[in-house]
Amino acid sequence: MNGKKFFLILQAVVCIVLALWLAVGAVAIWVEGSARKAEDPLESIYTAENVGARLGQILPAILLSLCLMAAGILLGVKDPRADQPAGMNHPVRLKSPPKHQSLIKTALVVVAVCLILLGILNGGAWDVLVKGTSICTECVGLG
Repeated sequence: MNGKKFFLILQAVVCIVLALWLAVGAVAIWVEGSARKAEDPLESIYTAENVGARLGQILPAILLSLCLMAAGILLGVKDPRADQPAGMNHPVRLKSPPKHQSLIKTALVVVAVCLILLGILNGGAWDVLVKGTSICTECVGLG
């Protein structure tokens, strides 16, 4: 197995583990909250503290996934079958983009990651998370 294929498999495994971990965290919050909701029907299940505690546990996997994604972009790791139509048995050879386009894409990813980190440090991500969970739970009728 070559290095690029191993890298793609590692990325897929980390993404699957992250998705499962997020699902388990959401179910755990619901189970804990429903027990409290039986005692006090007006209590919110998805409090900011519960969500923050669960995300704090998952944060290493999120960071690992982001680092793997950035490393894959910088190293140019790509599945050769990703751009071909379904059902084709042989990979389609595409021309690689010009060097300046790759540099622009890399620069945009770096700027985006920096701005995301600034937003997290600023507290904006927390506000969005709290508002998003309250809107979703009200829409679904859980909270």
